[in-house]
Amino acid sequence: MAQYGHLTTLDAGECRLLLATRTFGRVGWNSASGVQILPVSYGLVDDLIVFRTAAGSPLAQLVRPVEVSFQVDDLDPETSTGWSVLVHGMSGAPVQTLPEQMPFPWPPGDRPIVIGILPDHYAGRSIAAI
Repeated sequence: MAQYGHLTTLDAGECRLLLATRTFGRVGWNSASGVQILPVSYGLVDDLIVFRTAAGSPLAQLVRPVEVSFQVDDLDPETSTGWSVLVHGMSGAPVQTLPEQMPFPWPPGDRPIVIGILPDHYAGRSIAAI
């Protein structure tokens, strides 16, 4: 890990470990109507990021291969500590099985479409109070 003051750069392994500790993140991509950044409840199958969505939703566009970014973070304003992980990859990855502990999406309604994101790059950093 490289240290820059109170910021610490996280390597890919640390980023993958942190991703596994959460179930809520944001996926971003360039759509025909502009940049989209939407929250999702997700799970992991090995390195594959998996979430569900409804037919007709903007997220349903991601069943086809699209370059995406996926971000997860955990911040504590009281202690000025936290971390952030940013993943770049492609959507449209085949999902053979859902994660054992697949979280339910927060919005009500049926979410039958399963989207898989295959990461190709991880970047992260943690922050601690000085």
